[in-house]
Amino acid sequence: MNKCQNAKTSYRNWLLLVTINLIGLFSLATFVSIKSASAADGEITDVAKKELSTAKKLLSNQEKSEISQRINLAINRSKIDTKKTKIITPKIDSLGDLGNVSTEAKKLFPLDSQSITQKVDSSNNSSDNLKDVEELRQNLLIEPLVKTTPQPKRTYQPGLSFGTPSAFGAAWGDLFIGASAATAGKARDGNPDGSMSAGFGIGNSYELVGIELAFNNGSIKNFGYNGTFDLKAHRVVYVKPNHQIAVAGGWNTFAQYGNEGIRPSGAYGVITSYSFLQPENPVNPMAMSFSLGAGGGDFRQGDASTGIFGGVGVQVHPQIGMGVGWSGVGLNAGVSVVPIPTIPFTITAQGADLTDNSPGGTVFVLTVGYGFNFLPR
Repeated sequence: MNKCQNAKTSYRNWLLLVTINLIGLFSLATFVSIKSASAADGEITDVAKKELSTAKKLLSNQEKSEISQRINLAINRSKIDTKKTKIITPKIDSLGDLGNVSTEAKKLFPLDSQSITQKVDSSNNSSDNLKDVEELRQNLLIEPLVKTTPQPKRTYQPGLSFGTPSAFGAAWGDLFIGASAATAGKARDGNPDGSMSAGFGIGNSYELVGIELAFNNGSIKNFGYNGTFDLKAHRVVYVKPNHQIAVAGGWNTFAQYGNEGIRPSGAYGVITSYSFLQPENPVNPMAMSFSLGAGGGDFRQGDASTGIFGGVGVQVHPQIGMGVGWSGVGLNAGVSVVPIPTIPFTITAQGADLTDNSPGGTVFVLTVGYGFNFLPR
């Protein structure tokens, strides 16, 4: 019994000893590993320090000086910017308007005039462009975008044909009316009388052809007892700024009524040139009309079947026209006046058959006429 207890006690002691030795061994290994790592770290630190000191030794004195200057410059700039910010912030808060703020900002942050000049010089004449923009802006402020100038009133010219037809005539929209008073001559038994005429136009002589139709009342004393109708077709064949030419064919007294023969029926043809003698004169360009034609009826003398007629007239004043003409039978001369240029009212005084070749003899005629166009301009 005692031997067994002693054996167990010896076994326990032996196991405890082995355990203590193992723990000691593990502790020693851990300490060694920690010490080795610490030593390695110390060696690395020493190596890094040696390398840094070596790198420091490699920098020259000039490089060290430059690096130092750059560091100091960066620090100073940072201090200046911070100082300006601290200065300008309360000043801006205390200023009442933008003008003062702008002035203070210019003082604190002045611009380099040389750099500005270089920028302006390299901007492809930007100052000239700014001047052009400013000039355009001023023009737009002074003058409206759409000019509303009043349209000038239309003016009217005096007549330039006296006792002979003209190749120019009434077109669509034209209306005219006239009244004449004449001395007796040879055909009225010594009694003066008068007549009336009215007409209108259709078509367009510049685009195709114009047609003029007129009615003539032969006697004011015997008003309505007799009358005739005339027809004329006309066309403008040549158009220039200062010259126009027209041709026309007409038929006088193509129809009549009443028992008093006023004038014989006959057809005719005529060409008329209308030009300016002083086209550069803005006041009076001196229009001139020249007509030449041939026809039957009252354009011929005696038993002749055809007579030649013609006439010329000149606008000697913006409101006065003068002219002469050959009717195929006798010489005519007259003056036409527009009393008010903006009103299409004319007064014409002429002597008919001054050569006393016609059956009616020489007569003096005073005519008033009014013509207008009802179409909008």
